[in-house]
Amino acid sequence: MGVSLQAGRQVPRMSMTTALQGAVTILAFTDSGRMRRLHLATRVLLVSSLIFLMLIAGSTISILSLFRGQVDLARMAYLERENRSLTSLLQGQAEQLSRLKLEVERLKDFEQNLRVVSGLDSQAAPVVGTGQARKAGQELPKKRRAGDTKDAP
Repeated sequence: MGVSLQAGRQVPRMSMTTALQGAVTILAFTDSGRMRRLHLATRVLLVSSLIFLMLIAGSTISILSLFRGQVDLARMAYLERENRSLTSLLQGQAEQLSRLKLEVERLKDFEQNLRVVSGLDSQAAPVVGTGQARKAGQELPKKRRAGDTKDAP
C-alpha cells in the first residue's frame, strides 16, 4: 500500500478490493412509523449499478433500432408507391409507342397507295419522311449562289 501526497498531506492509497469492502446502510421508514435498516455490501451495490446501466444502454439501443425500423418501413412503402407509379407510366408509354408504330405502318401503306395511284416509281421499301427518293451514287443538287449566272435565263 503506497502513500500519495494530496494538498500537502499524506493520504494512504487503497486498492480496489479494499475500497469495495464495507457496506452501505439504508434506513427506511414504514407507514406505521417503524424504522428498517438494510445493509448492502459495496460490491453488491456496484454490480447492481453496472447491471442497471447495461439495461438502460440495451433499452436505448432497442428503442433506436425500433425507430430505425419504422423509418425503413415508411421508406419502403414510399418506394413501392413510386415503383407502381413508374410501372403504370411505362405501360402507358409502351401503349403509345405501339399506337405510333401502327400509325407509321398506316402512313407507309398510304404512301404506297399514293405512289400507285399517281403512277410514280413504286419502290419495294418506300422512303418515308425525305420527300424524294435518291438512287445510290446520285448526288444532291447544288444550291445556286447569288453571283452564279450559269444556266440563268
